[in-house]
Amino acid sequence: MYRVLIAEDEMLVRMGLKHSIDWSEYHMTVIADVANGQEALEIYRREMPELLITDIKMPIMDGMELIAKARELNPDAQIVILTCVEDFETVRKALTHNVQDYILKLEMTTEDMGTVLANIRDRLDRLHKSAHTRSDVDIHILKDNLMKEYLLGTRYSEAEFTAKAANLNMRLHPHRLVVTLMEIDRFDLLCKRFKDQKGQLVRMSLLNVLSEVLTNYGCGEAFADADSRYLLVFGFDECSGEQSITDTVNTIVEHIRSVLNMYFNISVSFVINRPQIGYPSMKKQYSECLAKLEDRFFLGVGSNTYVGGQQPMRIPEQIGSDLLRLVQDWQTNDAAKKTLERTMRTFLTQDTAVNAADVKRTFKVWVLMAALAVRLSQANLPELVADYSDRMAGARTLQELADTFRTYLQTIGDFLSNKTTLSKEVSDVIRYIDDNYKRELTLAELAEVVHVSPNYLSSLFKKEAGINYADYLLQYRIDRAKELLLGTFSKTYEIAEQTGFANQSYFSRAFKKLTGMGPKEYRREWTMHRDAEGEPNDEGH
Repeated sequence: MYRVLIAEDEMLVRMGLKHSIDWSEYHMTVIADVANGQEALEIYRREMPELLITDIKMPIMDGMELIAKARELNPDAQIVILTCVEDFETVRKALTHNVQDYILKLEMTTEDMGTVLANIRDRLDRLHKSAHTRSDVDIHILKDNLMKEYLLGTRYSEAEFTAKAANLNMRLHPHRLVVTLMEIDRFDLLCKRFKDQKGQLVRMSLLNVLSEVLTNYGCGEAFADADSRYLLVFGFDECSGEQSITDTVNTIVEHIRSVLNMYFNISVSFVINRPQIGYPSMKKQYSECLAKLEDRFFLGVGSNTYVGGQQPMRIPEQIGSDLLRLVQDWQTNDAAKKTLERTMRTFLTQDTAVNAADVKRTFKVWVLMAALAVRLSQANLPELVADYSDRMAGARTLQELADTFRTYLQTIGDFLSNKTTLSKEVSDVIRYIDDNYKRELTLAELAEVVHVSPNYLSSLFKKEAGINYADYLLQYRIDRAKELLLGTFSKTYEIAEQTGFANQSYFSRAFKKLTGMGPKEYRREWTMHRDAEGEPNDEGH
């Protein structure tokens, strides 16, 4: 029998409709009749009747709002409205909400209303038949929606979730629950391989495989969480011991890893929680797993992380040694290289825990310091730094981040090897600036060093370096100042003195002109440290 809910504030109309029709003739039964939309919604949410017959104008909650909320609860809801002839414009609006039909109060005969109900019954018969042949895709969607609404929202109480989970035959015993997150290590490549730009086909294929594995074990459910992430929830009865549960979950996890590698050629990482009691514990477990997912950045792809089981993360010694060796092997003895090496060594050998965001931010600083160390021209610096900073921001693991940095240094090396060879005079001038930039330098002094006239040197320098002598010297001093801002905790006025500027005010103005921000702002932007000097902000000149 199809269940019918009637919402109508006029008692005579409501009672007349309820008692004037032989509902059994249409395989229907009236389960409730109420006088306002709010009460109707509460019953509808609890009972989910197949047919809702509602008035439009009602107290507390009108019919239009009730129809909209019922449609959210059940997209296939069959809805008929009660109306008067003079409200036909309202009928037209209601029909845009996919209302199936309408009944005119006090106007339609019993036979006319019977025709409406017969049509509704036929629709319900077709839907009912379709439900019995509903695909696994539909089941996955219903389960996914239920779990997401329970974990992330407040729509369902524990009792409501329990009832709906049972209705969907979900394999979840609330006595001992274990929440596990599974991350596809390279979901983007998987989608590309399957030519599935949005990833929908891939997600459904993975869910089908996960569901089949869990069915074989007779426990647990799998849900799509977010793009590359999947949620596995295992439920065990009260007789299961904690060690037995842990062993079972680990066995299933390794089976899933093997199957996905075999059929999809992908690696996956897991975050596994501890057994806890009751459906409400899933919300806490889910949050704990999300927080612990960051450990994958340090542990690498194909790893298992256990909530409460790992120590705080640090840079592995091998990765740190490889990075330092990479910088030490640079074919340059520039002071900036030594500053970079010293800064890297301090970070890599620290004995405090780090997180992925701090590590990426630090690598971003090293990207800039490395560019400054080889004095790339101003035309190439922004593009190169921006490109590799973006790549590092998207790195999924520490190893991927280190590999990207290695590629970056190789790119710089290729850039330098392709640079135009400078004449002896210009090379000597650049070397002289390297050694003497901290004091005042004039074009006449530089010309005397290389034994040419100032005019000739000015022309030659501009031709080969692509920039005039004065601008090169200013840019060089600013680059050295950047290194000190990133690699030391020196005060702004100290850095101004160390880089050849007459005073702090001129230094701040020149720095802002070339970089778009003042020295302190630059330090805050590029490093994880705040300037602890307590200096007044004098960079607005």
